[in-house]
Amino acid sequence: MNRLARNLLLGAAAVSLGACGGGGVNSTPMPTPAPLDPIFNAVIKSQQFAAVGASHTYEGDQGPQLAASEQLQVRYVESSNSYEVQLPHSETWTGISYFSSGVGEPTNFGGPTADLYFQGDYRYSRLFQWSDNGSTVFGYEAIGMATAANGIPVTGSADYSGQVWGSTSEFHPDGYMSIKGDIALSFNFGLGSLSGNISPVLQKDFAPYSLGTIEFRDTVYSAGGTTFGGKFDTNVAGLNSFSGQFAGPNAQELIGNFALPYVSPIDSQTYQADGAFVARH
Repeated sequence: MNRLARNLLLGAAAVSLGACGGGGVNSTPMPTPAPLDPIFNAVIKSQQFAAVGASHTYEGDQGPQLAASEQLQVRYVESSNSYEVQLPHSETWTGISYFSSGVGEPTNFGGPTADLYFQGDYRYSRLFQWSDNGSTVFGYEAIGMATAANGIPVTGSADYSGQVWGSTSEFHPDGYMSIKGDIALSFNFGLGSLSGNISPVLQKDFAPYSLGTIEFRDTVYSAGGTTFGGKFDTNVAGLNSFSGQFAGPNAQELIGNFALPYVSPIDSQTYQADGAFVARH
């Protein structure tokens, strides 16, 4: 089992222990699942959402899978007022049930296909961690209601700020490792330009280790375009990229994925981080 898988399993164990409260077999039973609340409070029509992120298999140390086809797919079905998910390389859509741990807390969707832990309260995009119940693949992902080409501004500029969430190849046996942090993107829609930075934080259990603020370079964005991309301004060797697209009727939000090599502030070794992000203006 590789380091990413061990990190994820340790994190899942922490979530499970926190939910159980240490009460043993005679503890208070889990509440009956509430009716399904919308992932997006703006969705009203059947649709499959745009999906970007980074997925991994539990076994093997190959790099992240960044293609859209390698991510969990999510759709809304208007006729049943329900959400469904489809694992990578699967033809089967499966319904999901709903559990909430409280306002502002991650939300756990559990079903026969996958477990999802949502964060944030964006209107047109959501950021989450997922894993299949067969323990073969997992990832960090952002989904969104994609902006049509005629909804992209072609004049003016906008600043977007958001959050990142992902995994790391770094592993220490005494703690669960993950990547969180902030991202900032500035678009000039008239000129077709993009600048920005990412401020990732390595999390070892609840202890944060800042990786600093890293500027964008080699950005790609054209006036009127629905997508964007680029790299991070670092000399650390490894997979280095980010890409994304706008979400919402008028590009109010955006979703993306990232791959970033870094030198750990814990042991000074080089590791790979990857995951997804959401942002809004």
